[in-house]
Amino acid sequence: MVYRQLVDDHSKTQQEASAVSEQTAKPEPTLFSMLSRDLGLAMAAISVWAAADTWYLVSGIWFAQAVSVIDAIFVGYILGALFHEWGHYTGAKASGALAPRVQPKAIFSLFRFNFDMASNNQRQFHWMSFGGWVFHWGLLAILLLAIPFDSIGRVALVSSVFGFVVFATVIETGILRQTLGGSDPAETLGQLSKNHFQKASIAGSVGGLFALVALS
Repeated sequence: MVYRQLVDDHSKTQQEASAVSEQTAKPEPTLFSMLSRDLGLAMAAISVWAAADTWYLVSGIWFAQAVSVIDAIFVGYILGALFHEWGHYTGAKASGALAPRVQPKAIFSLFRFNFDMASNNQRQFHWMSFGGWVFHWGLLAILLLAIPFDSIGRVALVSSVFGFVVFATVIETGILRQTLGGSDPAETLGQLSKNHFQKASIAGSVGGLFALVALS
C-alpha cells in the first residue's frame, strides 16, 4: 500500500495509489525541480490571497472582503498540505527510509513521494509520520508570529491552516496510537475508510471556525 493514502495526503482511492505506483517506475524527478514547483505554487497562492486582502483593506467593500476570506480558506489548505507533505518526506529521508519522489500528474495533486511499506520498518514510518506534524505546526507558528490579525482575510488564512492541522491530526493520531502500540503500519492504514476522512473533515472545519472566532 502506498503511504500517500494516509495524509490528505491520505488514502483517497485505489486508483490514485495505482497512479503513484506507475509513477515510481519512471525516473525519479530531481529534488530541485519539485521544490521549485511547490515554491512557485505556494507563492502564486499567497499572491492571489494577498491581492484580495489588500483590495479589501484599500476599498473596504464587502465583495472584496468575501473574496479575501474565500481565497484565504483555499490558500491555507494548500500551504498546510504542502508543508505537511514535505514534512513527511523529510522525516522519511531523515530516517533512511526508501521513499522515492514521484512527479505529480496534476497541479493540485498532493502526491510527492512513495513510502515503501514493504521495505521500510516501523521506526521509519513513525519518523515519516511525525515529520508532517513538525512541518505543519511550524507553518502555523510562523503565520501566528508574522501576520497581524487586522483583517478578516488574515485571520481566515491562519484559521484555515489550523483547520488543516486539526484534520491531519485527527486522521493520524488514530493510526499512530495503533502503530506505536505495535500494530503493523500497512495493515493499520488499510483500515482507513471514507468515514474516517469525513469525521476528520468535520473536526477540521470546526477547528477552523473556532480559530476564526477566537482570533477575530
